Amino acid sequence: MDLESIIYKDPTIVNPKKGDLLIAEPLLDEPYFKRSVALILEEDSTQGHIGLTLNKQTPVTLQDLFPDWKSGKNIAVYSGGPVEADRLFMLHTMGDRFEGSTEVAPGVFVGAKLDDIIDFVNNHQDIEGKMRFFLGYSGWVKGQLTSEILHNAWALNPNPGQNDILTGAEDLYWRREVERLGEKYRSWLIVPSNPKYN
Repeated sequence: MDLESIIYKDPTIVNPKKGDLLIAEPLLDEPYFKRSVALILEEDSTQGHIGLTLNKQTPVTLQDLFPDWKSGKNIAVYSGGPVEADRLFMLHTMGDRFEGSTEVAPGVFVGAKLDDIIDFVNNHQDIEGKMRFFLGYSGWVKGQLTSEILHNAWALNPNPGQNDILTGAEDLYWRREVERLGEKYRSWLIVPSNPKYN
């Protein structure tokens, strides 16, 4: 399948920015990014990009990271990307509750004080859709992400749905976001996750 022929992108309108979603093309065969969806957190000081992969669940829980935190035993940790894989991040929808939060997309925030997070988790066992934890982040140097988008490694959604951005995982999450890209991307959904099955 020639993905270049499926979708044409005008380089003048490819301008990834904070709050945009990146959806990996179906044949991207890279361990961290295969069938992934990433949220751009910011354009860094070198004009590269920093983001978090949203849908790659790990076998790690919060209690694995903080053994004394009993309330964390059933809370999954996701792989945010290959950079600084021992660094913990949190996305959440409660910017008015957590001091030190930064809005990265409408209604979606990054960061908070650890004590406030622990208190909230201890008192609210159901955090699905409200917060999600990540180890590591994803980074692109200046011009890299635009180039990858133009070469169809990623589709860019500048207006992602915010209501369920912290729900779902793995391939089902990816498929949901591909469907939201519209009719031009429907062909992505019929590409098998393993090309050998085609």
